[in-house]
Parts: sequence; C-alpha cells; structure tokens
Amino acid sequence: SSSDATAAILDAVDHDRVTVLHGRLGSPGAARSVAAAHVTVLSHAPAPDWLLTTDCDIEIPDDFVAGWSRRFAELDGVAEVGAVNGGEVQGHLFDGLPNARRASAVFGIAAGRSEAAIGVTNLNGVNHAVRTTAYLECGPYLQPTVAGIDGPVTLAGEDWDLGVRLRVAGWEIAECDVAVRDRGRRLLADIHAYVSGTAYEGAFERVEASGPAVDIDDVTVAALADPTIERVLLHFFFKPLLACPRLLNTDLGLPTPLVDAMRTWVDRWPTPTFAESRNGFVHGRLPRFTDAFVADVRLALGLTTDAVIHQSRQES
Repeated sequence: SSSDATAAILDAVDHDRVTVLHGRLGSPGAARSVAAAHVTVLSHAPAPDWLLTTDCDIEIPDDFVAGWSRRFAELDGVAEVGAVNGGEVQGHLFDGLPNARRASAVFGIAAGRSEAAIGVTNLNGVNHAVRTTAYLECGPYLQPTVAGIDGPVTLAGEDWDLGVRLRVAGWEIAECDVAVRDRGRRLLADIHAYVSGTAYEGAFERVEASGPAVDIDDVTVAALADPTIERVLLHFFFKPLLACPRLLNTDLGLPTPLVDAMRTWVDRWPTPTFAESRNGFVHGRLPRFTDAFVADVRLALGLTTDAVIHQSRQES
C-alpha cells in the first residue's frame, strides 16, 4: 500500500525468503493482518513461532535481526508471554526543541507509571512481535472504526486493539532491548499533536510532513500537562483495567478504598464489554469510568501536575 517506490525496490530484491505482497489495503491493521495470514492460515508451510512487525518511517539498527532472534530464544519456554515490545529511539527528534522535549517527557512519565501499575497493554506499533499461537487466538489486527455520515470511519489504534485482546485472554506483554530509530514524520507534521498524543487518536490519516519543526512555547507546555496525563491514564491505565477487571485483584499500588470503589463501579455497570462493543466501550463506558476515578488515581500514582512538570524538567 505504499505510495512511493517501496514496492518496486522490494520486487528487485533477489532472495528466496522475501515475499512482497501488493495491494491497496488502506490501513496499517489491514496490511499487518494480510501479511500474518499469508504466513499462517494461508500458508502450506509450518507457521513461524513469532510475527515481527515494524513501520515504514523508522531506521532499523544493525543488530535488529540478531537482537530479536536472541530475545525469542530467551522466551522460548515462557508460555505466558504473548507479545513483545521493542524500543523506539526518539530523543534526537527534540534536538533544538526544549519545550517539546519537556511536553514529551510528561507523556513518558505518565505512561511509565501506568504500565508499572497495570502492566503493558499497548503494542509499540513501530517495533513489536506477537507469538503466533497468541495471534491466532486473539488476532487479527483490527483497525477500529466508528460510524460516519459517509460510512465507517477508520480510526488509529490497531496495535492497542490487539494488545487489549491479548491481555483480556490472559497473555502477558514483555519487552525487547532492540530499538528502532524514529524519523519523526508525525512530529514534523504537527508537533503539538505529537507531544500531546492526539496524533495517535481519531481518524487514521496518512501523514505527510516537510520543513523543520517549530517548538511550542512555555505556556503550551503547561497547558498540555493535565490533558496529556489524563489521556495517558485513559489509554494505559483505565482501558486495560476496565477490559480486564481481574487486574483489580492484583497489587496496583492504590489505596484499598479506591480499588474497592472501582470494583463496585465495574459490578454496577457491567456492559458493554470490550469484546461485545468496542465503540460502546471506548466512547461510552471507558470515559465515564475514567472521569469517576482519574483524580484519585493521579494522586495515588504521584501524577499531580506540579510533580510531573518538575520531573519532566529534570529528565529533559
């Protein structure tokens, strides 16, 4: 589905282990799913143990294959791990953009504390792998949609969608130290949307960008802090918690009365579940659940505005 010369370059590769799939597939989720089907259910050869995926707008390090192969060998007998996130190098994107770096640090701090409490749910779309048995149980990649006046609108988030289904099914998501280097296409297209996280929400769009990025100002950094923290908590904390209520029986590092209150809320409003209605879950039940508890969770996880901004200054 590439719009540049990618297809022609790949067709010129002379290697019997390279298969190029052509088609106007429309979204990352569709492209990933077609490739996965080609080597699993549609293949006459034995399925691979893992499905490894990356994105078009990154640079792959020299140790990519060796590093991932080593990690797969380490996880060979760890049956509970259904997916693995690789790293993503982004620090260079903020050279000469100190305020954008601070705003991005707010996002990272909130995400890190959320995942420390809940466990990893989102798959890093630019660099991750899924165990084939887990994928065949929980896949394919689904690009979320919502009804629009001209028909269904494709939304971003096929990586989060599969990550949630893996967690619901009881799979764990581990990490790999192999990191790809981000070229910053989304940053250049809209630095405000990139550092706030809104670039990865809403309708899926192909991003084109040119020219240097222009830093945001101090006022914008402060204005972004609260909505960024709460958006991260919604995606990285409340989504997996509401999709997998059994997590309320684990140690989340939260006060017992707060956990009990969340259990009561979940028991009182049991539908729609993530599996039954993604739209009802994402756009209805999830925002209400988040609104009910976000202030208390922020306090319990140390994600107050002052504390996070202070840490973001230190980290950046």
